[in-house]
Amino acid sequence: MSEIITRNPRVDEIPKLRHIWSSVFGDTGMDSFFQLLYDQKLCYVAEYEDSLAAMGYLIPSGEVVLNSDNSCNVKPVKCAMIYSVATLPEHRGLGLGTSVVRRLMICARDLDFAAVVLCPSDDDLFEYYSERTRLLDRFYIDEQIVEHKHIGSAKILPSVLSAADYCSMREKLLKNIVHLKYDKQTLEYQVLLCNELGGGLYKTGDSCAVVERESDSCVWIKELLTPAGTKGGISSDIHACDVIASIAELYPADKYIVRSPSRVGCGRRFGMLALDESLIKGFQESNISPWYGVAFD
Repeated sequence: MSEIITRNPRVDEIPKLRHIWSSVFGDTGMDSFFQLLYDQKLCYVAEYEDSLAAMGYLIPSGEVVLNSDNSCNVKPVKCAMIYSVATLPEHRGLGLGTSVVRRLMICARDLDFAAVVLCPSDDDLFEYYSERTRLLDRFYIDEQIVEHKHIGSAKILPSVLSAADYCSMREKLLKNIVHLKYDKQTLEYQVLLCNELGGGLYKTGDSCAVVERESDSCVWIKELLTPAGTKGGISSDIHACDVIASIAELYPADKYIVRSPSRVGCGRRFGMLALDESLIKGFQESNISPWYGVAFD
């Protein structure tokens, strides 16, 4: 079996990185990522049989806010996101993606990131990574499909927020939940994705949402945060209903897929976390699951 070599890519290999991205994910987000977030030192590739076969990126994404009630007096810790891990189809099953993820986690440790997060692209990968890395299931979401015919009339229309203003509003709404606190640059990438797909960062009253259009018939509300949403779920949240109705006015569709914070044990698993052992005590889970937020998926 050929040796697997993990290393940083060379400058002249960016076209090969773009090829892997396009082959695995399509072109969505590719130009925006390389424009705003790409850093050669934070990218690792797996070289197999003298060619680049897999890749992954480490994105400094902000902080993980621990024990929001300050009961353990633990400050937020620097967080990096493992993003866009991809292996060319003809080279899958060889452990190349795992090699890249492990190398990215070493890179994160060397750069003093106490927390590393990952949002697996499918359910089987949760078990896969938990068996092979220090990443564990930690983040859960409430994800519901709301059909247009069940949406009421909008009371007010949403207004567009900048990345900086969305960051500020988001933190106020999540102040009582353990969560991933994004920095402005990371959310600027989300803005570019929204612009590319059709969508945006919005404020509706005292609530906020990240919106992306998947197709003419389907719109994603990839993060819906309301004052009542800190209690988990959208089913009985009148604020959430108002936000969905306002988004529907701007983005007509047959259905809306809505993600919001969930009660512990009630949502689906969404993200994984590797956290410095000395900080585990600060990862206090109340009746609301820790919140990952958008995953740029």
